[in-house]
Amino acid sequence: MTYSTQEEANLKAVKAGLEAGSVDFTRFFAEIFTETTRWTIAGRGPVAGEYNGLKALHENAEKALFDRLDGPLAITPRGIWADGDDVIVRIDSSGRARDGRPYRNGYLYVLTMQEGVVVSGIEWLDLHAYYEIVERVKL
Repeated sequence: MTYSTQEEANLKAVKAGLEAGSVDFTRFFAEIFTETTRWTIAGRGPVAGEYNGLKALHENAEKALFDRLDGPLAITPRGIWADGDDVIVRIDSSGRARDGRPYRNGYLYVLTMQEGVVVSGIEWLDLHAYYEIVERVKL
C-alpha cells in the first residue's frame, strides 16, 4: 500500500507510541495523547462513553484496570493502517492480575491525528474482559 507523506508521518508517530508502550501500555497513551484528546470507548456499561483529555480517560477508565494488574500491561500490534488523518490500529494486550490470573484483551483503535498527536479517536475492546477483572480483583 502506498501512503501519502501525511499518512507516513501519522504512521510514524503511532508506531513510536506503540514501541514506547510495548512493555507498558500506559506509555502508548502518554506518548501520543494530550489533555485535549477526545476519546470514545464504544459499547455499553459504566466505562463506555466519551472522555475529554488523557487525564479524564485515565481516571475514569484506565486506572480501574491498571490498578488491578500485577505489573505493566504489554501490547502487541497486530496491524496498522493509515487513511488521511486516520490511523487504524489493531492491538492485543497481555498481563497478570493481582490475583495471579492472566488478563488479555484485544483492541481496535481509529486515531485521528494532527501534528503527530491524537486529537480524537474511538476504541473497541472486549468490555466483558475489562468488567470481569474490575469486578473480580478487589483493591
